[in-house]
Amino acid sequence: MKDFLEELEIGEGKVKLSKEEIKSILAKHGDYIKIETEKVDNKYKSQLEDNKNAINELKEQIDKAPKTDEIESLKSKIADMETKEKKRLEEEKAQKDDEILTNNIIEAFGDKEFVNDYTKNAIIAEIKSAYKDTNNGGKSAKDLFEEITKDKSGIFTTSNQQTDMPGMGDSEQDNTVKEMPILW
Repeated sequence: MKDFLEELEIGEGKVKLSKEEIKSILAKHGDYIKIETEKVDNKYKSQLEDNKNAINELKEQIDKAPKTDEIESLKSKIADMETKEKKRLEEEKAQKDDEILTNNIIEAFGDKEFVNDYTKNAIIAEIKSAYKDTNNGGKSAKDLFEEITKDKSGIFTTSNQQTDMPGMGDSEQDNTVKEMPILW
């Protein structure tokens, strides 16, 4: 979204948005995402609470009912449902944690632009791996980013691209260059 806004040109004069305007738009966009996420979270929390209540009611009914093969099958199904729900919640939490970590890492990049997405994704993966290393306990995403990219070249784009400079003087047919006369 940030890259899109930075490249966006508005009006007939083709004016670009200022950094403050971009930050304001991104902040407002983040607010909307937060509101929508809370709506979805509340919906799932309500459904989860309903499911927990239903499971507890079924457990009580099963405990009161006489023991038969059918009831044992129901107990097994409920246990499977509980296991699957627990696994789903763990996966959802892991996905949210990974998303938060990725966003923190991207924020640590600041205004650095990578030469390509492959390099960017590789750096993100390397920082995530470094987070798991116990030797890096207490280090921030920015610290790990600076440590990983220190003294490495060719991973960021630069505004000062080198260009080849043509030779000076007259070029002759046989591809040799005449010396340029000294003018005093």
